[in-house]
Amino acid sequence: MAGAAAERKVIRVLLVEDEEIHRVLARALLRSAVGGVELDEAGTGAEAVRRVRDGGAGAYDLIITDGKMPVMDGHEATRQIRAMGVTTPIVGLSSDTLPPDVDTFIKAGADDFTPKPLSKEKLVRILAKFNLA
Repeated sequence: MAGAAAERKVIRVLLVEDEEIHRVLARALLRSAVGGVELDEAGTGAEAVRRVRDGGAGAYDLIITDGKMPVMDGHEATRQIRAMGVTTPIVGLSSDTLPPDVDTFIKAGADDFTPKPLSKEKLVRILAKFNLA
């Protein structure tokens, strides 16, 4: 058993979300779906860009970002993070799910998109897609 516990991967996630209820849900889901998680949170896109810049290109294994936020939205944050040369998987998360809304995220540089609310099933799919599970 000790060997299995030692092999569990700890993933570093940046959650970019301005609404507390969505942060609470994501925190709980990440902690239940992942063996170990180091979670950083940002309430605006500008704060996310700063955290990535300060942490360096490899600071996170996954970035999950909301679309609509004050100061800087998730689309612009994604563009700026990609402009820094960061290749970390970025997943857009929004209740705006029409094809043009999803396309905006993808064109900004997101690797994937999932509609709100985040669920354990959606999170497991995301983690598996990026080999983080």
